[in-house]
Amino acid sequence: MGWFYYLGYLALVLFSSLLMASALKMRISLRRFAEAVLPVFAIFVLWDIAAVERGHWSFGLDKMSGIIILNQPIEELAFFLVIPFFYVVVWEAAKKAASGKGG
Repeated sequence: MGWFYYLGYLALVLFSSLLMASALKMRISLRRFAEAVLPVFAIFVLWDIAAVERGHWSFGLDKMSGIIILNQPIEELAFFLVIPFFYVVVWEAAKKAASGKGG
């Protein structure tokens, strides 16, 4: 069950983000999100790949699913998408609250 730690954390973050976005009736453009996040995603994934190849760091695979893509656990790749999505939702929620149009 150790594999569930990182994946479970990401699932909880994604679920809470979607729940908040739904509750606040947010309209988040996936196209704009992708335009903002994918270039950064690519840079950090390449950085991670190089760091693992050089032995600068590794992952605690006992806490992950074991699904590896380009020497990266699937959880690490998902992290670079789920966490920015969470912060976009929080940012939009804060903007709604500040404008008095929350919920």
